[in-house]
Amino acid sequence: MARLFIDLTTSIRWRRPPVGIVRVEREFARHCLLHEPATVFCEIDAAGEYRQIEPAHARMILDDGWCRAEPVAPIGAQAAAAPPPVRGRVQRLFDWLAARGPKLVPAAAYPLLRDLGRVLADHHAAFVRHRATRKALREAAPEPEPAPTPQTGVAPCIEPTPQDLFFSIGLQWHHGAIHAWRLKQRTGVRVVEACYDTIPIDYPEYAGSAKQPFAEHFTTIGHTADVVFAISDTSKADLAAFYRRVGLFDVPPIRTVHLATPEVHRDADIAALADDERAALTALGVRDYVLYVSTFETRKNHRILLQVWKELHRCRGEACPTLVVVGMFGWGVNDLWAEMQASEVWEAGRIVMLHHVSDALLAHLYRGCAFTVFPSVYEGWGLAATESLAYGKLAIVSDAPALREATQGLCPAIHPFDFPRWLAAITHYLDDPSARGEAESRIRATYVPRHWSDFAADLLVAARAEP
Repeated sequence: MARLFIDLTTSIRWRRPPVGIVRVEREFARHCLLHEPATVFCEIDAAGEYRQIEPAHARMILDDGWCRAEPVAPIGAQAAAAPPPVRGRVQRLFDWLAARGPKLVPAAAYPLLRDLGRVLADHHAAFVRHRATRKALREAAPEPEPAPTPQTGVAPCIEPTPQDLFFSIGLQWHHGAIHAWRLKQRTGVRVVEACYDTIPIDYPEYAGSAKQPFAEHFTTIGHTADVVFAISDTSKADLAAFYRRVGLFDVPPIRTVHLATPEVHRDADIAALADDERAALTALGVRDYVLYVSTFETRKNHRILLQVWKELHRCRGEACPTLVVVGMFGWGVNDLWAEMQASEVWEAGRIVMLHHVSDALLAHLYRGCAFTVFPSVYEGWGLAATESLAYGKLAIVSDAPALREATQGLCPAIHPFDFPRWLAAITHYLDDPSARGEAESRIRATYVPRHWSDFAADLLVAARAEP
């Protein structure tokens, strides 16, 4: 029987609430752990070798506790009443630098120092947790097993055969797609790679990385993979167009496997939430709010929402609804962040930002919102938009092709930079509850959700199909 080899390097290194690509790798691996007994998990070591992971360790990595959320953290004016969290030495150091940044460096560097401190603190905390987990695993072992290789304590390299399948579907441009190519050259294993989007190539101004590494990545997997799965017909077409542009004609088949709809979290008991989570809900009060779940980065187009909320606050004053933004800080938004904090709508508490949000709290936010928005400039799919539909909530989305595909044509779609139409649509659905109700009824009646088990089964079918 052919075995499945799954690279879990991305999941191992990600110790925050899973998003996007990380969730895809984890959910597929979980399915295989439960339903595919001939599955072997591995990770890339410092030498570029794929080392086998013991089943007990794989279960721990794929458990929700591996990506446990930090305490919910409101950002800015609305956080003033909350006691400051205990910070590590790394965070305190960069807090000190940021506070004195304008005296040491140009004032424009202040947001960069703050973001750098946050990133380093997150990575340091992840390293500490990862080290503690490995120590706990060693201590929990009843007795040490014989060393599988001459080097004591080093797990064996995987040894797949040409009949086996190797899945490399995480953040492989960070880890190096060349390692999968070398594995294929050495063993002949059939390699399955992923294409989530080609945004860094086609829209480099909206990507946090240089264009060239991604072009090299997709060229490498074009020479490596036996199958490339794309998460949408849009991504499939974009990747095929890239291969034509660079003159790569002998390419593997590209097969669309639509992502799942994020599972609806059914725990609706507010008493079950942590104290800080209940405080975040209480702070929203009874006023209508609109929800945007997305990394805070330039491509996600928070700027259009800031302009809309400035206008809403100018016209409505205290009656202005709240915009709740859920997601971690990304790149390219330092100027937007400074503009937002200086605005009257922010000072009035009508824009709230939350990060490190648990699935349980996110469920309450979805259920309590008037509707959601997703004005992203371009997407490969749009998990948060489908998540909104899964909760029966209307989503106003941009007219990016993948978002239309993901939302099954059930959502108003507007050009991401069309300020008058965004303002008109948001105003319309805020002021007309009957229109919201009609939209929600249509969503509940016609939206067809997909489960992660559906996605995993379809990916296995696509991987096992003959070329």
